[in-house]
Amino acid sequence: MLLKIGLVVIGVVILYVMVQILLYKRDMKKTKEDLLTFVAKNKKDVSVTIIENDDVVLDWNGDQKTPLASTVKLMVLFHFVKSVSSGGIKLDEKVALSDIERFYIDRTDGGAHTYWLEVNDFSEHATLLDVAKGMMQFSSNACTDYLIDLLDLDKINDQMKQEGLTEHDEVMPLTPKLLWPAYISDHERDAFKQMSDVTDEQYKSLMIEIFNIMKNDPEHKKALEEKLMKKDLLSLRIQSLLTQKMTKSTTNQYAHFMKRLQDELLTTEEKRLFSQIVLGETFKTETDQYLWYKGGATLFVFTGSLYRKTDTSSISISLFINDTKANHSHWVGEVFNEFMLTAAVDQNFRQRLVQDLTT
Repeated sequence: MLLKIGLVVIGVVILYVMVQILLYKRDMKKTKEDLLTFVAKNKKDVSVTIIENDDVVLDWNGDQKTPLASTVKLMVLFHFVKSVSSGGIKLDEKVALSDIERFYIDRTDGGAHTYWLEVNDFSEHATLLDVAKGMMQFSSNACTDYLIDLLDLDKINDQMKQEGLTEHDEVMPLTPKLLWPAYISDHERDAFKQMSDVTDEQYKSLMIEIFNIMKNDPEHKKALEEKLMKKDLLSLRIQSLLTQKMTKSTTNQYAHFMKRLQDELLTTEEKRLFSQIVLGETFKTETDQYLWYKGGATLFVFTGSLYRKTDTSSISISLFINDTKANHSHWVGEVFNEFMLTAAVDQNFRQRLVQDLTT
């Protein structure tokens, strides 16, 4: 009898696994059209702001704050460009790769940092221009945190306030939060409880503490990394909590910020440098003056902000999607960038997006 029950259980498990595999394979065939359908069916989890020329043609949940993930790197790049322009730093300044590696945590950035290193085949040094491209074109979190340290976190946040970005949380280093559970506990359950109870001020203080460890105490950092993996302290619920602790902002804020970069915040020379570093140049057509884009993602959010200017028009689009249970992250991330680019260049597709959300 027990044997029969055991065989039935095994059969159910096998069937469940097979169904999940089939569903996964089906989802991985989904396209930008499927994402358009998903957006229309999940309106409460979506924020979109679209500005065409000077007109806001869509502002759906535009004031709803969402964790930014890597889209926040646009703010770091803005300050980087301004620092280069003022003479505070030089693009050809050499940086030891070992100094950047202090902020790298193995197996936590989707291979972005490793890919940056492989593509460029550096010896022992990279230039600051290389590091900035690593942040924007490869989305290396280690490159980002190196620049945050170089540029000074307080100065980045002060400049953001000076430019009137009031619906934007303070920028924080990206990598320390990943070591946070190992920093406070040896057990996932206890780590999750402690992390759930911290205030914003306590969180900020903890991130600065861990950031300084990463920068100044490589042995301690290594020990935290090893404990993180050995004790399996990055469970799904901890990753969800870490996402919610990320810097947040709104699509309204980012759509206007991207437009303001071209209209008022950057000089002509600064715009050239911004264009050289940010992702987008490879997508440009002959009619495009500027095409700037940065996206970001965790298992639970997808964010992106894009600006395109031609001789006759401009468009700024920000799209943030919440997937709180991570049910769709395996396929949304595969089509998100194409969706953003299509919305920027295809007026019919863009109009369908507006119509789907407003009717």
